[in-house]
Amino acid sequence: ELIEKDGGLPVLHSMSEIAGQLAIQVAERYLESFNKGGRGILLGGIPGVAPAAVVILGAGVVGKTAARAALGRGAQVIVLDKDLQRLRSLENEFRRRITTVMANTYTISRGVKFADVLIGAVLIKGEKTPHLVTEDMVKQMKKGAVIVDVSIDQGGCVETSRLTTVSDPVFLAHDVIHYCVPNMPALVSRTASYGLNNAAFGYVQNIAENSLSNALLEDPGLSKGVCTYQGYCSNEAIADIFKVEFRRLRVFSTN
Repeated sequence: ELIEKDGGLPVLHSMSEIAGQLAIQVAERYLESFNKGGRGILLGGIPGVAPAAVVILGAGVVGKTAARAALGRGAQVIVLDKDLQRLRSLENEFRRRITTVMANTYTISRGVKFADVLIGAVLIKGEKTPHLVTEDMVKQMKKGAVIVDVSIDQGGCVETSRLTTVSDPVFLAHDVIHYCVPNMPALVSRTASYGLNNAAFGYVQNIAENSLSNALLEDPGLSKGVCTYQGYCSNEAIADIFKVEFRRLRVFSTN
């Protein structure tokens, strides 16, 4: 997933698109009255009744896809990010039908308090996600609001988040529903498999035809996706997290 190309993460991209759509799909389910005490509101509202407020932290692939899915269902969508260019791009793409806000402690706190649905879509390449939403902020949320912390794969961006499972996907903390299942694309395994194959096939073919060493030498972006090599951790951030020895990747041509 850490393979890079043109500043992006091509293999992770399709998985992030799936996770963004699923985040809204899951949140919509848990807003229902008889589902773990949800707020009992319709995501898109009806004439005369306001739609749900969906607040998304992060304007990357997950955040953008979640915004599109929520907007398509008629929700009120607010996206927070610290990258002004990303926010500008989103506003242009969605023709100003969403609200974008620069992310800082104050704006995040206000957004979280307003949210019926909070989507955590923060990613820092190869590193643990910081807790941008504190426990005190969660305490200020509406009773029965839903948090879907897609960032849980990297530790979660909400302080009260903890790993859950597909068989037991949610828990209540301060009367707020938390959904923190990692690897969300596994819920739609067929779609995820095709998407992953489409993204990774070119790299696998190159390795098969030219050997791993030559493929890594030819493509610096591919080498960034290598986390372990010849028995050692070659990703410094991962080595720090798991307290294992880090060795810089050194590859020699087999020609």
